[in-house]
Amino acid sequence: MMFFVRIGSVLAWLGLALGVFFLGMGFWLGFSLPTDDPEAMTQAQAFYDRRYGATTGEMVQRGFYLFLGSVILGILSQIARRT
Repeated sequence: MMFFVRIGSVLAWLGLALGVFFLGMGFWLGFSLPTDDPEAMTQAQAFYDRRYGATTGEMVQRGFYLFLGSVILGILSQIARRT
């Protein structure tokens, strides 16, 4: 098996794990936001932005794109493995 196919497969698995982690973290933090107080919600989002580098919506979006890109990379590495 070629070196790049193996690297592609490893990167696909790592990206898939990170994508699921970011999706779960974004949803978990998003559902724990205080929705009854808009000021507290704004402060919590600002805290998440400082601490994690993204708001909860951005975390979910990054996780989804990473998950989708990893699935595509995994499919391509499987195709390359068979040829």
